[in-house]
Amino acid sequence: MHLRPSTVTIAAALLGVLSLLNVVSPLFPSEGIPAFVIFLGVVLGVAGLIAAGGLWMLRKWSIWLTIIVCVINILSGAPGIAFAPTAWLQVLSAVTVVGFALVIVLVVLPSSRRAFTPSTVS
Repeated sequence: MHLRPSTVTIAAALLGVLSLLNVVSPLFPSEGIPAFVIFLGVVLGVAGLIAAGGLWMLRKWSIWLTIIVCVINILSGAPGIAFAPTAWLQVLSAVTVVGFALVIVLVVLPSSRRAFTPSTVS
């Protein structure tokens, strides 16, 4: 049994919060945002919540799911930094892009990766 490093705990919590925001995003006003982007956000939000749960339980598959979900979120959110219809949405896009990038960094740190490898007992 591995102890969960604080980097994994923070990554799982941050991914969970950002993914939950993706899931509830259709409840917020979204003028000027295409419907497919909102739908993609909801799908990625659900996948992100699954990945966050996997990280929390130290499941090896969750590392790759986390990276994939975060990269797609970064790619879909990055254009909003420059092209979102309001300044508030531009700031929100920048914050989410930085948040998802931070999750990737936290997950690939050596201390995080070690928690997902089988321990050798001698």
